[in-house]
Amino acid sequence: MLGADPDQAMAAMADGALEPEPEGDFELSPEEWQGWEVFDAMWTNWIVVAGWGGAYRQGLNYTALPTVMDFLQVPRKKRRNVFWMVRILEDEAKKHLNKP
Repeated sequence: MLGADPDQAMAAMADGALEPEPEGDFELSPEEWQGWEVFDAMWTNWIVVAGWGGAYRQGLNYTALPTVMDFLQVPRKKRRNVFWMVRILEDEAKKHLNKP
């Protein structure tokens, strides 16, 4: 959290002031669908760092992204927006994939 005290945030969450993210299904708008489709197709392109502590997914290998967008026929004028959607999905996925 930008500028937030982690101890205060944890205390607020324990007090119920902050609710955890909901589990379950989410609905995507038509504008978000192409971003999800590209992210899903990139799923096997994670950069994984392995060590004594286990494996950590560092992020997606973006060298495959233009090929995936070509294959899924993402129009050039939408690629910038789709790229940022993939980045957001990647960030959220890392939170779950890298849980201890």
